Amino acid sequence: MKLNLLLSCFLLSAIISFAAPGDTIRVKTHDNVFIETNPSQGFTAYPSWGVFPAQGSNFHKAWFNLTFQCPTGENCGEWDYLNYIYIRRKDGVQGQSMDLELSRYITPYGNSYTSTWKASYKLDVSDMEALLRDSVEIEYRHTGYETNVGKGWKINLEFVFIEGTPSRPFRGINQLWNGQFSYGNAASPINEQLTPKNIAFSPITSSATLHIVQTGHAADNVQYCAEFCPKKRTLYRNDTVISDKDVWRDDCGLNPVYPQAGTWVYDRTGWCPGDLVFPDKINFNPTPGTTEEFKMEMEAFTNTDATQAPNYVIEAYLIEFGSPSRQLDASIEEILKPNTDFQYNRMNPICGAPQIKLMNKGTTNLTSVKFSYGVKDGPTSEYTWSGNLAFLASTLVDLAANVNWITSTGKFEVTIMEVNGSADGYALNNTMLSDFIAPLLVPETFVVSFKSNNAPQENAWYIEDAAGNVVENRSGFDPLTVYSDTLTLPTGCYTFVLQDFDKDGISWWANNDGTGFIRFRKANASTNIKSWGGDFGTELRVNFTTAIILGISETAETNALEIFPNPAQELVNVQFSAPLKEKGTLQIISITGQNIYQQELTALSSEFVSVNVSEIPSGIYFLSIKTATFSSQKRFLIVR
Repeated sequence: MKLNLLLSCFLLSAIISFAAPGDTIRVKTHDNVFIETNPSQGFTAYPSWGVFPAQGSNFHKAWFNLTFQCPTGENCGEWDYLNYIYIRRKDGVQGQSMDLELSRYITPYGNSYTSTWKASYKLDVSDMEALLRDSVEIEYRHTGYETNVGKGWKINLEFVFIEGTPSRPFRGINQLWNGQFSYGNAASPINEQLTPKNIAFSPITSSATLHIVQTGHAADNVQYCAEFCPKKRTLYRNDTVISDKDVWRDDCGLNPVYPQAGTWVYDRTGWCPGDLVFPDKINFNPTPGTTEEFKMEMEAFTNTDATQAPNYVIEAYLIEFGSPSRQLDASIEEILKPNTDFQYNRMNPICGAPQIKLMNKGTTNLTSVKFSYGVKDGPTSEYTWSGNLAFLASTLVDLAANVNWITSTGKFEVTIMEVNGSADGYALNNTMLSDFIAPLLVPETFVVSFKSNNAPQENAWYIEDAAGNVVENRSGFDPLTVYSDTLTLPTGCYTFVLQDFDKDGISWWANNDGTGFIRFRKANASTNIKSWGGDFGTELRVNFTTAIILGISETAETNALEIFPNPAQELVNVQFSAPLKEKGTLQIISITGQNIYQQELTALSSEFVSVNVSEIPSGIYFLSIKTATFSSQKRFLIVR
């Protein structure tokens, strides 16, 4: 099946688009829709018509936002069921039938969730956004056979478009393989079902993407195929291998939806419960106007378990594009850290190095990109990435951890300043914003309290500073033993990581490992600063900052200090409750632990000292006073 949407030069010049470059257009097709199973047929369809941008509109980026939550007055769904987002019809009820799968999602094991549970997801659909024009019928399809009495889900689905010139003009889309294919059936081998496809490329096609979504389901009792067995998939273009990889996801234990009631930690064939299914994309340059053959082959497997019917659900398209629009184009595709979006909750909030996704959308390889970043409208830092990034390739970039977090909540902004030593060829994808919140704040001295379970060999923990240096670590535990490690960390930014090498946490219902716990506790007290559940899968990662103020001793209380004005501009005054009787050190420390200013103090006859901060940039800081018998610290702001 081939669906060509070829836009002639005449049409492009005749149709007026009312959006301006950089404008955002939002189209919501599903608004608080309650979805439930239909056990009699195994699926329920929820179609909805959306009024999308007019034909002839141009967008350089598009994505959808999907929210998934428990419905009001009902329980969440229980099982991990396939869900789909389809483009069904265009141009009204009598219009063209498309029947294209835009995305796939697997529901979480939601049996234990309360009515407040909610998850949200974002997926780029820029390659297919040209199909979303004028009136389009979008169908959300929920599958499954569990009872629909008293349980279901509530969804919202919104499409977002950013106006601008696409990196490649869309030419058409070809459906290669779609549907459910039995796997391991000796009477019908899967490679006979996946017949080769011949594609006649348009004369105006010079770039193409092979887009594949593939998930495995059912499990035999020998190799646990096709849900739990990594099997190799080979793709051929004119008998030349263009991709050779296992169909597998090995990161289910890092799922942003955790914990879940079922076997969510097990890695699976192309999917994880409670997450989107991410497509594989293979880019290449065909010769315009030629015909090429494409084949898919799966690794051999024979099912000997008559009680199971292993299968793959496959949706594969070949999308055609014209010549790339730009030679030099570095694009910021996403900010992963800092970000308050649900799908990045495993790595946020942060106090250290921001992380972004960089993509090359121009034909010239990227060898260096200079970034400016920081809290919006605050001080900025610069970082230059170097590498060799080809057209449409992407990479994650860790920016230097020297952000001056001037507020505990706000907007983080990153901008591309230079590409390959010069100005970028396209500015609209050079800047991005994200929301941030402050991470956990703990005393400078605190206790890591860890109770092992019956499989202590699976666990280890470590703490890194903002530069990535391991400053504390612990392993070699005995079974069912409580370990309390008192740590003293200078004021700064740190990351605590508790690893589970079997990817099943320290408390999980589906094994015999028993129950452990992990807590941060105040020193010399039984009070918990923070405790975490043990059903975390592969690892528990916590970013935090330290400060003495949360653990002031009795001596510190009797020599308490006050800072004014706060916020400060040019001068900060330190007021003691009594004169300082001995030598000491005054320090101003950034939130990431950098020593910004230091002054040695002699014994003071007065209760007052002033510090000039006019050369220190705006931001959040700690002012620390330490002597042999006294220590105290206050947080303050410099704002100009």
